Amino acid sequence: MTTLSQIMLGVYTRLGMLTAGDATGGSTTTIVDSALGGSDDDWSGGAAFVIRDAGGASAAPEGEFKLITDYTASSGTITVASAWSATSSVASGDVYGLTTSEVSPAQMTRLVNEALRSLGVVPLVDTTTLDSTASQTEYTYALAWKQNPPRQVAYQGRTGDANDNRWITIRDWKYIPAAAGSTGLLVLPQLPVGRDIRIVYDGIHPVVNAFSDKINELIAEDVVVAEACYHALLWLAGREQYTNPGRIQSLNQATQEREIARARHPIWRPHRAGKVNILRNYVDPDEFTVPQP
Repeated sequence: MTTLSQIMLGVYTRLGMLTAGDATGGSTTTIVDSALGGSDDDWSGGAAFVIRDAGGASAAPEGEFKLITDYTASSGTITVASAWSATSSVASGDVYGLTTSEVSPAQMTRLVNEALRSLGVVPLVDTTTLDSTASQTEYTYALAWKQNPPRQVAYQGRTGDANDNRWITIRDWKYIPAAAGSTGLLVLPQLPVGRDIRIVYDGIHPVVNAFSDKINELIAEDVVVAEACYHALLWLAGREQYTNPGRIQSLNQATQEREIARARHPIWRPHRAGKVNILRNYVDPDEFTVPQP
């Protein structure tokens, strides 16, 4: 299971922006490393991660990240913007990570989401939106499904057993699109009443914000990290008006690495279920096709 926190750690590490260490103490809002050194406010505006729990039990706040609001060099105390979850505290021996303010945690979160969008659609499944109804063949097509016509449509062949639905593929369906922001229609044959309708569709990856938000497992972690590195370097180079030769070199390298990662770990997509084709010599006005000569 890959989370937003793991992706951000991977990006900061690959960009050379992460400094890791072992805490000598802490609290619900601080990380203390008496050997950290430096100057006051060195880390202010950056991100603080709790990478690993010293006890090895993956206990909170492992995996969490926060905005750094203050750093006191004399004591090696990092103060974060809000408390770690469940009033948990950082303890001696916990492994932590710090970044400077060059790319804030809020900005990096936005860049990860931009990377996920740029990877294109991923196959998603919805079994809760539609239920078959008596005397109904036209169903409202959810906005989330509108990227493309569905890959597969099926209805529940058996009810009363969540582990044995025996889905039955529907092949003679029609998708009728609609204007932006409006729901289209999915036209189905008359189905038995009260059955779940399963839609397998191409959709944009859901937005991730919380440290524990999950990345769809169909996308390899290396692909997301490589893509987010590219977007982070593109953003940094743009801020510098593309005048930093070292940054441009890093961006060119990241461009190659993202292409390699995509080629190495392509996103799996289910096949499109075959449809029933009826040969005819007339034009059906309900079809969105142009007859060929």
